[in-house]
Amino acid sequence: MKKNILFISLILLLFNNDIFSQNIKITGKIHKSESESESLVRLLTFNDMLTFEQTTIFETQSDKDGNFTIDANIEEITLAQIAVDLDRVDILLNPNSTYEVEIIIPKQDDNISYFERQTPTLKIIKADDNDLYYQYSMSEMIIDDFLLDNFNLLYRARKISLLDSLEAKIKRNLGELKSDFVKDNLRYRKASMQMVANNDNGKKVISQHFNKQDILYSQPAYMNLFQEVFTNYLSSIQSNPSELRYQLYSDHDTFLKYIKGNDAFLAENPNLAEIIIAWELKRWYYEIPDDRVQVIKHLNSIAQNTKSQKNKAVVNDILKQINRLSFNADAPAFSLQDKDGKTVKSSDLKDNMILLQFVNQVSAMTDHQFNTLKDLSQQWNDTIQVVTIATKECFDDFRQIFDNKGYNWNLLNLGNDILLLEEYQIRTFPDYIILGKNNKIGMAPAPSPDQHLDFHVRRLYNYYKNK
Repeated sequence: MKKNILFISLILLLFNNDIFSQNIKITGKIHKSESESESLVRLLTFNDMLTFEQTTIFETQSDKDGNFTIDANIEEITLAQIAVDLDRVDILLNPNSTYEVEIIIPKQDDNISYFERQTPTLKIIKADDNDLYYQYSMSEMIIDDFLLDNFNLLYRARKISLLDSLEAKIKRNLGELKSDFVKDNLRYRKASMQMVANNDNGKKVISQHFNKQDILYSQPAYMNLFQEVFTNYLSSIQSNPSELRYQLYSDHDTFLKYIKGNDAFLAENPNLAEIIIAWELKRWYYEIPDDRVQVIKHLNSIAQNTKSQKNKAVVNDILKQINRLSFNADAPAFSLQDKDGKTVKSSDLKDNMILLQFVNQVSAMTDHQFNTLKDLSQQWNDTIQVVTIATKECFDDFRQIFDNKGYNWNLLNLGNDILLLEEYQIRTFPDYIILGKNNKIGMAPAPSPDQHLDFHVRRLYNYYKNK
């Protein structure tokens, strides 16, 4: 009896170790052109390559010399990002692998916008991953060079036979491709070229690469081709597009029956049809605002009724993206210190409309916008409460300006809570967000004080007043 108990205990111990063991390890060093300091380091994986929604699976802090270690667990080959503070680099990860990397963060010009920033670079020093990263990155480079060299022959002369030489070139340079992930990437990159060269609205590509095929949720080339083929697909198969919009207002079963009744491909591929319909519904949400309630209804029905857990996750991510920072959605919470060291929480402000202003440096632009904002705040009286959130590096500068110029609204220190910028999707500075009562999103982003901000503040105030 004791032997049996010991044996069972040993099996359970091994089983638990397998559950909690980490199957990838990344050791790295961060190089910054600015003074070295500790950085927040995160590993984020993509839930799928259609929505690009991400999950943080590991978080750590580098030391003052920029060294860090990531130990995490993944179930399959995964495209991921390593985030250093708010900068990110892409990396392809293979389960049961180790990586040694360097990340170079360039110095940024304070006077340029987020969209003009220099991107950080990743250098793989060593990858013990069965050549996955090497074969994937090198095959991508060969494919891109092939496209540049043969653009006219492929897209004007439509010489599809050239695609055979692409595969031969990859084999000549890399040998046999070891991973199905890399093979699938080549397959769907070629299919994308084939679709343009065929000039048949994707019919041949659909037949060869999507009809009764597995859905490759984590394969970027597959999902890129998916978007090329199926964006606007539902409208293209309808003889009467207005009838499709009319059916949007029917119940979900009737809506699906109508769509599949007009297209045999969707009827024969029910799992793929769910993703195609959900992707189209997302587009309609932004293009036809009047139909948003119906779009949300059908997306919720797909998520609730699908038999595919992966489809459910994709549709839920679409819903999450639609609702993120949308009107009346819950605003990201914060708890920050003001210039007197007092903690101010967003929940403390829930009884008022709030104008959040995010700033990261003193400049002629911020001086102008502060002066305009001061005039507007005096006109607004108690209509809306202004809150300026300054990054840690510039907080003392703004505190001095507030003291010197007598700005009488809250100045908060972002401190180390830099992820708040991600949560509010702040891309440029200064940037503005209007919150309604109960910490709900009113407008995100909102215009600057000299770009009709006053109109939107009054519009939203009247909405909440008459609600």
